[in-house]
Amino acid sequence: MKISKHFKKIIKIIFYLLSPIIISIQLIIYPLIKIRFSFLASQRIGEIASRMEIHLSENNLNSRKDYFDVFILADIISNKTYIELLKKKVLILPNVITFPIYKVIKILGNKLKFLNKLLYKTKYEDNNFSILRSNVNLKPDSDFILKGENFLKSIGVPVNSKIICLIVRDGEYLKKKFPNKNFEYHNYRNCNIENFKNAINSATKRGYYVFRMGEITNKELKINNKMYIDYSAKHRTDFLDIFLAYKCNFCITTNTGWDSVPAYTFRKPVVWTNLVPVGILLTYSPDFLFSIKIHQNSITKKKLNLKKISESHVSYGFGSKFYKNLNIELLENTPKELEDLTIEMIDKLEGRLEYSKEDEDLQNTFWKRYIEYFNLDKIKFNLPYKINPLMCTSKRLYNNKIISRIGKN
Repeated sequence: MKISKHFKKIIKIIFYLLSPIIISIQLIIYPLIKIRFSFLASQRIGEIASRMEIHLSENNLNSRKDYFDVFILADIISNKTYIELLKKKVLILPNVITFPIYKVIKILGNKLKFLNKLLYKTKYEDNNFSILRSNVNLKPDSDFILKGENFLKSIGVPVNSKIICLIVRDGEYLKKKFPNKNFEYHNYRNCNIENFKNAINSATKRGYYVFRMGEITNKELKINNKMYIDYSAKHRTDFLDIFLAYKCNFCITTNTGWDSVPAYTFRKPVVWTNLVPVGILLTYSPDFLFSIKIHQNSITKKKLNLKKISESHVSYGFGSKFYKNLNIELLENTPKELEDLTIEMIDKLEGRLEYSKEDEDLQNTFWKRYIEYFNLDKIKFNLPYKINPLMCTSKRLYNNKIISRIGKN
């Protein structure tokens, strides 16, 4: 049953007034029942999916369950199907009731620090490798799977088909979803879907159906290939976004947010292409394959190697102006490079991939230099913003080494 906006406001006001009483009770019973409130940025699927999978995985690995966490959603929900799966694992109470309590605790906590123990902030970096060390938490049931397989049949895709989900960031989603906010500072992450044609055609020749993902895109990819499905333009729903993330063999992405669902929620292999900034490579899985955008000096047109990227202090640059002010252009991976990455992942999954000694030497050299040049434990970067210490290289080593791979070519 939908509640009117007017009635929601009344309920919120009531709970703002009741908050001091509720907080007092929460403090009194805290030694016995440690109730914490946690706000989830549900308007962004990548934010909530990555944070909640780390939370669920760490809880599974931790034998002590000292806390009773109550989760709060934002007014906007990016994917209702994901939330329905999540509700089977955690307690999510209505926003109109819980948000006033959370807000009051947060405001008072600025002065009364002891109140902060009543709040819980989920983590964005899986520095304990909890996802790698635990099983899938949000498992779809048989009805969910059957519904998804019926969709595949309806568009002529056999249910046992090999599937790749491809998602390429272009900025249109944020522009349409949040028209009153300027997200142009994210433009440095955008990529051209046209560059992925070779990768799509090569994958389909190997027997894979390729689904173009994305709720809103700014450009249609016209390609004469029956095994390429323009899902974004013709079929996209909240349910299918989650089903395809569950069903796919692997995902190809430019780091958009939705990719957290296949990568984290369902533990799928991922080809992360055109990644920037270089210092944030998600080195948490042996099934992650990377490429980065090429950094080029916009004046001299010389390309920067890892050492030069580090010295230019763009290793953690989160804004288009940041690169522009330092005279650095970001060049996208070429169609050939993207095709090579795709085939490398297919060969890996099909057991056909054999790395040569030269491949391994180059791989080891890359990561040795990566650890040296982007190690926040030792290097102090002079940046206009605070860097999360969990991005330190030491926090991304599993058994003293990085377990993800950079594309061999």
